[in-house]
Amino acid sequence: MSLTSALGAAMSGLNVSQAGIDVTSRNIANAQRQIDSFLQQQLRTASASSTFLDIKANMLDRIDASFGTPDSNSSVAGSIGALATMLQELIDNPESEAARASFLNQASNLAAKFNGMSDTIQDMRLEAERNIAAGVEQANALLQTIAAVNNQIAQRQAGNFSVGDLQDNRDLAIDELSRLMDVTVVNRDDGTVTVFTSGGQLLLDRTPVELTFDEHTQIDPGSTYENGGVGTIRLVSGTTSVDLIAAGAIRSGALAGHLELRDSILPQAQAQLDELAAQLALAMSEETVSSTAATSGAATGFDIDTAGMVAGNTINLSYTVGGVRQDVTIVRVDDPSVLPLPNSATANPNDLVIGIDFNQPMAGIVADLQAALPADVAVSNPAGNTIRFLDDGALGNSDIDAVSATVTPSALTDAGTGMALFVDGSGGTIFSNSLGDPAQKTGFASRITVNPAAIADDTLLVAYNTGTPPGDTTRPLDLLARLTSSPRSYAPSTGIGGNATPFTGSVDEFARRIISFQSSQSANATRDAEAQQVVASSLQDRFDAETGVNIDDELSNLLLLQNAYSANARVISTIQELFTVLMSIGR
Repeated sequence: MSLTSALGAAMSGLNVSQAGIDVTSRNIANAQRQIDSFLQQQLRTASASSTFLDIKANMLDRIDASFGTPDSNSSVAGSIGALATMLQELIDNPESEAARASFLNQASNLAAKFNGMSDTIQDMRLEAERNIAAGVEQANALLQTIAAVNNQIAQRQAGNFSVGDLQDNRDLAIDELSRLMDVTVVNRDDGTVTVFTSGGQLLLDRTPVELTFDEHTQIDPGSTYENGGVGTIRLVSGTTSVDLIAAGAIRSGALAGHLELRDSILPQAQAQLDELAAQLALAMSEETVSSTAATSGAATGFDIDTAGMVAGNTINLSYTVGGVRQDVTIVRVDDPSVLPLPNSATANPNDLVIGIDFNQPMAGIVADLQAALPADVAVSNPAGNTIRFLDDGALGNSDIDAVSATVTPSALTDAGTGMALFVDGSGGTIFSNSLGDPAQKTGFASRITVNPAAIADDTLLVAYNTGTPPGDTTRPLDLLARLTSSPRSYAPSTGIGGNATPFTGSVDEFARRIISFQSSQSANATRDAEAQQVVASSLQDRFDAETGVNIDDELSNLLLLQNAYSANARVISTIQELFTVLMSIGR
């Protein structure tokens, strides 16, 4: 073979090797461009869901650990059980100073347990608030990155340059954004993309929008999204501003996870603690005021003394009109802005709830009651603080079946065998479940404390009346029954029980049910997160398998082609040297 032929063959081999290297390099650079865009969107959606569920499962596990187990002495249920044990010791030794001191010490420990758990929940909400702020900042940075790469891709594609590496970088940024919030990506003809929330709000076209978040540095049980007590995520584009939380635009991803924790899961845990603390305080302190029979001509009914009623206390009225019985709960309200009250103001699914403003003359109270009740039920004020309910007399269409009042006395003697053992705050405010704005129950677990009057004089644990013998067990026995065996109904808004069938049981039983509920929620969330991880992993495997290019094979081919290129280059170099030798001989 002549040198010229050898040179031609080497040049041909060099060109073929170069062409192969170019093809292989583009295959590697553009591997992800050959995938199914629908599959890519599925993977991003699954990734957002997986992140959301992981955050939820992690926080619920922390809540479950905070609530403990029903039989643990460190749990709120265990503390209530220990209080019952101390009551039993007081029953056995009512004259013992040590027994009284031990009981009050355990009551203080229980109140501190409520306070600490409430603080923990609010700290978790504040943590979620900070995570939302950080997530919004990260989302803005990612949108800026995607916009910048978009512009580079458009410029390079217009010049017929390779854009595979840029597309890879953009995909990585979009993938990261999708873990923060669920997004939808639309490809454009010029190689750029448009990004929307899954709810349809535009996040990025040619330029990105700005996401803002008004982070709050303090959060308490009364802080809600509805009252502006926590931050909200807004989309700002020019003069347009959209509240993404109100629009329901953030449905998955890390931001949605932190929002659900802050606004739903943790407030529900707080509501359970508040309900338990409220029912504990009411169970120990509530007393029933009986009515007295009343008549007026042919009409009969009952008189009820309302002198001892405070905000949140109730009158319980039962009447029959036209053969249909109706139970009514009349709630004393001192803040008329909360009126009218919904039937859900009580846990009883079968009563009619009527809120009445008692901060007005008795004539106004009677008029409001009469307006809220059927005409066949007559309401009047015979004297003082007494309210009279009468049937329609000779007409015989109505009957007043029963009337009583439920009150929460502040006096610890001569007011009943119960006692206001737990109060609202260190000032000793009686907990009466007042329905103002905010309701007294909101955040009560963070404020519950032992009545300072009981601490100052522990003989009141026994002396329910003036002159009660020091060895009398009437009050301790009643308090134990109220704590462990007297049934109460609990608000379905806690997530325990339903509107038609609220949870009913003792305070001790409700405490155990709360712990069981949180344990179940944590276990379910963990299972959901694990199941979603399987889905995400499966989609990732499918995504990797369907890229259309085996990266390992392509890299191997690239190495072979590079070696071939080098070999042909060496042949050309050798031929060049031979030509140089020949030329020198000719001279």
